[in-house]
Amino acid sequence: MSEACSVIILAGGFGRRLGRDKATAVAGELPLLHWSALAASQISDDIVVARRPDQQLPPLDGVDWREVVDHRHDRGPLAGLEAALPLIAHELAVAVACDMPLLRYELLRAVADACAGVEIAMPYLDGVAQPLLAAYRASVATHATRLLDEGDGRLRSLLPLVEHRLLHDAELRRVDPELESFININRPEDLTRVERILRSRTRLGSLTNS
Repeated sequence: MSEACSVIILAGGFGRRLGRDKATAVAGELPLLHWSALAASQISDDIVVARRPDQQLPPLDGVDWREVVDHRHDRGPLAGLEAALPLIAHELAVAVACDMPLLRYELLRAVADACAGVEIAMPYLDGVAQPLLAAYRASVATHATRLLDEGDGRLRSLLPLVEHRLLHDAELRRVDPELESFININRPEDLTRVERILRSRTRLGSLTNS
């Protein structure tokens, strides 16, 4: 039986390369934040969104979340994780970025399940750890605080400090064959690419249901 988990959506990025707030940028007629929240709602009854103090988030009908404000100005996603982990309802959380509109809930569940017996479970693709779609236990918060206090804002810096498991390509492709969950939005051209994929899915769904 799968362990209950929370989901933390890290929404506080400024989206400088995109030229707009990532959480409210629209793809497939929905704000990017809503795609992450919809996937999260399929695996968890507890969604926490970490945001900047000046950020206004669009509500989503049918999905409830709690908001936590990251008060470490411009210190990146580790600061959002530090703010959110103490507030999660479960002992385990999957943290995701708000700019992953192709996120599959099956992958979220697989990453959470991989955290059994360790403090972090993190995908590892093409030789690079993927901390913005990873599972963290609440106990990791103290390590996050220490790193930030020391001036290190990198999520990957948590790995040497705790027992962890890395998830490789083959494991991840069992639930997401094309690894589309990891496609994120950094630049306007990324948004255009995702729009094409979403339109293609909509057309395919229409043909399948006709």
